[in-house]
Amino acid sequence: MTGNVNINALWARLEAWGRDNAPNMLEDLNPGASDEELGDLQTALDRELPETFLQSLKLHNGESDGWPCKVFADMGAYLPCSQIVENWQMRVQIAGQIAGQFGDDFSAEKRAEQIRDGIIFVDGPVSPDAFNAGWIPIMDSNGDVFWALDYAPAEGGVPGQVIQVDLEGCDWKVVATSFDELLDAYVAALEAGEYRIEEGQPTQEPAD
Repeated sequence: MTGNVNINALWARLEAWGRDNAPNMLEDLNPGASDEELGDLQTALDRELPETFLQSLKLHNGESDGWPCKVFADMGAYLPCSQIVENWQMRVQIAGQIAGQFGDDFSAEKRAEQIRDGIIFVDGPVSPDAFNAGWIPIMDSNGDVFWALDYAPAEGGVPGQVIQVDLEGCDWKVVATSFDELLDAYVAALEAGEYRIEEGQPTQEPAD
């Protein structure tokens, strides 16, 4: 999807669907981020972020809670600017500690062997790292699973692609080529009836 996508229109459709079908999913959305907040975000990350993602934050600067998952259903809490930076800084630090402690256990050769042996799982052109400074977290599910804009893609990947990382489950996957593609696909799936409603919240998880 190109930068011509109308983020405002996608959010309008998402919110209209939520009001009609699952109002709980909207209750923690924050007001939009200011230009100053968006500038501070990019400065802290030392990276220019996609205009479509910035426009999304200008409409809603993440969620005030998001747990259990809210506006993005079974995906994680939609992070506001301040938590994007905090999450990124925390994960960079932890990844450095892991690399220092385990060394060769996280080498490219060792991970390739683990993929072949079915110990870790990689779907798409994403590197199975504990974390990479080129990953910008945008959603987080209780710290265990996170979604990020990937600016360090593996060969064949697209800078800015959206990845899902489940470290506990040893699973890395590319879920969209861009944030706007992810948002567009999610809204279309809601409108197509691909989510059931449980306690005012959309989900695709199996029913109890």
